Amino acid sequence: MTSITIPFPDDWHVHLRDGAMLDAVVGYTARRFRYAMVMPNVVPPITSVADAAAYRDRILGSAPSDAVDFRPVMALYCSDAIDLADLRTGIADGVVAAVKYYPAGATTNSEAGGTSLLAFRELFDVLADTGTRLLVHAESTDPSIDIFDREAAFLDNQLAPLCEAMPELLVTVEHVSTRAGVEFVAAHPHVAATVTPHHLARERSDLLADGMRPDLYCKPVINSSEDQAALVEAVTTGDPAFMMGTDSAPHPTTAKYGPKAKAGVFNAAYGLEVVADVFDQHDALSQLGAFVSGNGCAIYGVEAPEHTLELSKETMDKDLAAELSTSAGDSVVLFGTEEASRWTVR
Repeated sequence: MTSITIPFPDDWHVHLRDGAMLDAVVGYTARRFRYAMVMPNVVPPITSVADAAAYRDRILGSAPSDAVDFRPVMALYCSDAIDLADLRTGIADGVVAAVKYYPAGATTNSEAGGTSLLAFRELFDVLADTGTRLLVHAESTDPSIDIFDREAAFLDNQLAPLCEAMPELLVTVEHVSTRAGVEFVAAHPHVAATVTPHHLARERSDLLADGMRPDLYCKPVINSSEDQAALVEAVTTGDPAFMMGTDSAPHPTTAKYGPKAKAGVFNAAYGLEVVADVFDQHDALSQLGAFVSGNGCAIYGVEAPEHTLELSKETMDKDLAAELSTSAGDSVVLFGTEEASRWTVR
């Protein structure tokens, strides 16, 4: 049996939704992770300190009482609706920890996003002045660009000019999915990245080769085996610029299996086991704690956790849930049951 004890993990990119879906999914995150960077692309988007505080209260109100040390961290949705004085107040008061930029139309609830990063220069001046991170969904929406090349195109055409103009700005490339993304982070000292369990454990043949699998469809899309290998190498060799961000994003099966599948993988339940399995396959379990806890603590300047968590690789029969149901009657498929059948979390 293989067993490892790690510092209690953090999730630096998660979608908790709202209403009945929030009630159904928040426990999976609250029981497994300490800090959770909550994405603001709910409806309506979170664009003020009051919005962020109210959403945090709803999250905590829905969290289970047996969560060890759950701390939702709030981000504002980058848009013209943000009042800069309000943003400064929210940062100073510890309510707002980041601002998230979505290219308009790139993913779920991104319609209120931007068409140019540089258009928000005044807002980014506030972030640079306060040492607050800009979170970036790095994906071009240009329909003429191949979908598998859209991360690289956005990095070249939008984020690189911003980093050149504002080298002091702290940036996180969210859910990095390509070798180009890994290389971009390496070339920019103030840029970090989150990496998801599904981008580490799957490549595009898993998505497409044996029939389209809607439950693996996400944005940015799962890319080539070469891109997957670059991500795995970055996280398993201990690069401190890369941290765990599940990008867990629940959608009802009615939205995943319709004519146009919604983008998102719900991995909060078993994402930790998926990542442990990847690290174990590459003889890198000694680096697991850094990726899921230590690197993010250093990047965001928070204290190390007091608690630990044990993962054991065991051969045993398990009765694992493959779906959850909300109080509204929606079903959501859980990602990672195969890996979770091999690992036990205590």
